[in-house]
Amino acid sequence: MKIISIQIDELFGIFNYSIAFREDDKVLIITGPNGYGKTKVLNIIYNIFNKNFVYFHSLPFKGIVLKLESNVSIKITKIIDNEPDVIFTFSKNNKVVHEFNYSVKLEIALERAIARYMPVKQISSDKWINVNTNIILSRDELLSDYSDHIPEGINSELLNINSKIVNEILGSINVHLIKEQRLFIKTNIADQNYRNDRDQAFMTETIQTYAIELKHKISEFSQKSIIQTQELDSSYPTRLINEKNFLSKDEYEARFKSLKAKQEKLTEYGLYERKQDFLTYSKSDAKALSVYLRDLETKLSVFDTLLQKLELFSNILNERRLTFKAIKINRDEGFFFVTTHGKNISKLELNHLSSGEQHEVVLLYELIFNVEKNVLVLIDEPEISLHITWQKEFLSDLFKIITLQNIQVLIATHSPSIINNRWDLVHNLEPLKVS
Repeated sequence: MKIISIQIDELFGIFNYSIAFREDDKVLIITGPNGYGKTKVLNIIYNIFNKNFVYFHSLPFKGIVLKLESNVSIKITKIIDNEPDVIFTFSKNNKVVHEFNYSVKLEIALERAIARYMPVKQISSDKWINVNTNIILSRDELLSDYSDHIPEGINSELLNINSKIVNEILGSINVHLIKEQRLFIKTNIADQNYRNDRDQAFMTETIQTYAIELKHKISEFSQKSIIQTQELDSSYPTRLINEKNFLSKDEYEARFKSLKAKQEKLTEYGLYERKQDFLTYSKSDAKALSVYLRDLETKLSVFDTLLQKLELFSNILNERRLTFKAIKINRDEGFFFVTTHGKNISKLELNHLSSGEQHEVVLLYELIFNVEKNVLVLIDEPEISLHITWQKEFLSDLFKIITLQNIQVLIATHSPSIINNRWDLVHNLEPLKVS
């Protein structure tokens, strides 16, 4: 399912927006001055489909309507009386299928549930502390940061959303948000000093984390290849006896040439180390060669998805003309960079890359390796720290990734260079003041 449009009334008590997603376009770009709510549009979409309903309690707005395919709509209404209530209404074919309220009483119930499952303690009427990190939290921060960490069943019970059709609607669109702050990532490391081995959050450099992630991905695919090879080798005699196909010399040489080229690419990325000798074609061996080629094709095909992503990732970065630098990929380090100035080639620490270079690497890695297929991707300010030349090339790179990943992308940006010459993809936020 896809989003057709989103309408927002009285955002910040000022702005009314109606944003349509055109059916055939894979990219929609939202632009406008600071303070007009570009990031809020992304967060509204992200939080509704990730069931983080608490977000809408503190958001200043009057109404939101998301229209989806199949005549489905989600309406969010804020009613401010003595205490604000947020009403969520789910409709299909213009009939209400479920409705629930998010109220102050619910906030109290959520606070208690969070305190039960998370390492937090209330220290005043509106202040909480994370006992692992000693970070002080406001009520809004507590609910926003921790409400999606309590068991989903309890969250659903509190919100009375055990409606099958509501969960189907919210599960019909997978959303991936790439935030403005991308160079550091929160990771959890078990701290043995606290009871129940509760996790303690640390901020680590994203680029280092992603290099390790890629190392693990390569290892996983290599293990799959080993298992596939063992299965094929164990059944080889039986399949050879039962083989009926006889390869012609031309077909054999064409297929083997293609396999050799793939093998060289896999070897370049450290994915494949075994060398295959070229077996001279013989008509008497045509049946055995047929099994041999098919087995080799099957063994190498395990890497197809990963290989496509690695090629796109490294090609974009190396074509980007990083200042005397090139990316390298192998199974031991995931990815790393080397200097390419002069005859001497030396390895660089990842955190020695410039801020712009790290942003480029992190954003591309996120889109290529961490975004699943058929997902709506929300990107906040992709232009951060990028040279104007790189900004102009961003959409071209993005369309290559979209072709590979089959994703839809919503971008919030200030930069006309990101837009480049694709103003047909732009929705400019033109606020209408509420009378």
